[in-house]
Amino acid sequence: MFGVERSGEVALIRLDNPPVNAVSFAHWRLLPGILAGLERDGAGAVVFTGQPGRHFCGGNDFREFARLSPGETLAGTAAVRDGLRAVRESPIPALAAIHGAAMGSGFMLACACDIRLATPDAKLGLPEVKVGAIGGYRIASEVLGQGEARRMVLTGDPISGARAHQIGLVQELAEDGAAVLQRALEMGAGIAALVRGRLREGLKPCMNAQDEGDLWPAYDLERELAARVMGQAALQD
Repeated sequence: MFGVERSGEVALIRLDNPPVNAVSFAHWRLLPGILAGLERDGAGAVVFTGQPGRHFCGGNDFREFARLSPGETLAGTAAVRDGLRAVRESPIPALAAIHGAAMGSGFMLACACDIRLATPDAKLGLPEVKVGAIGGYRIASEVLGQGEARRMVLTGDPISGARAHQIGLVQELAEDGAAVLQRALEMGAGIAALVRGRLREGLKPCMNAQDEGDLWPAYDLERELAARVMGQAALQD
């Protein structure tokens, strides 16, 4: 699912699970170890992208939720949280090169990155409410204004890459998936060349300490509500 390639100091992590690059709970559990390995290997930046011609990431497969008890849902969403946390708290700067759809936990992954680049026609959103679920508000509100984050959660409607750039969620646009990836790799190489040694060890942790606030406790509140909601839905079925 997470294919890792290296180009100099930049690591490229490709999400590869056709047709929409959905990520299972089992795969989320692998991500902290992947990032820890890249830290040990001296990677200076990491770029996340979907396979060419496919989506960035369609999020979790909701069919997986349908098979789970509330307790199992909590354990699964903990794996998502821990994967996102590993991306955000790693000292390695992370960039998301977005094309196609970045939905649900795929959108959250993009939010956990430090910088987001996208095509104008990319689709970014949190559609959970449309299937009777919840998720993503707190991490989305880290990189969006409260009103925009609430609109995403309450309507489930995605926004385009162009709109995401307009409101500051996406930092740069490029015309297609190949151009977005190329620009992300170039930016990652530039960051790796600048952020070195003790600066690499300390810069992201310093910024995170200033920004974090109650991010992860608030994220856990959403997980607990999601488990209750999904459990009730299963009983009704």
